[in-house]
Amino acid sequence: MEGSFRVDLAVINSRLHGYEIKSFSDNLDRLPSQQLTYSKIFDRMTLVADERHVAKAVEIVPQWWGLISSRTTKGVTVLNEIWPSRQNLDIDPYALSQLLWRDEALDALRQRGLDRGVRTKPRKVIWQALAACFTLEEIRTVIRQKLAGRKNWRRQAYS
Repeated sequence: MEGSFRVDLAVINSRLHGYEIKSFSDNLDRLPSQQLTYSKIFDRMTLVADERHVAKAVEIVPQWWGLISSRTTKGVTVLNEIWPSRQNLDIDPYALSQLLWRDEALDALRQRGLDRGVRTKPRKVIWQALAACFTLEEIRTVIRQKLAGRKNWRRQAYS
């Protein structure tokens, strides 16, 4: 999963809510794979799709995803909620842990005295330790804190 896709918009508050946007000029070729990935990490997910994609999207996204249809006429875009998002009950703690950089995940383990034996290990091992030692709610809390504290993260992600 690591680095497979980047959601178009993520809202991070008490929960993680992702928004995937498919415009008129997009296609839905990647949506099945995106759906599988996003369904492992987001508490809620909403697809905002041009009206030409809605019928096909209904066949792809699970019912807990929200669905919003968009139509642009004469430069004005109108959004119509087809159904709201609901709580995802199948979060994968390991996949969720992958939102953290190696040092962030290691720091979370270090704060609990759980970093022994993993300090020099690759990030996948550190993510596994985090997923094994923390509850899902604890992982969510760490992610909210670490993401909120990032500075210049886009620059670092591409360097």
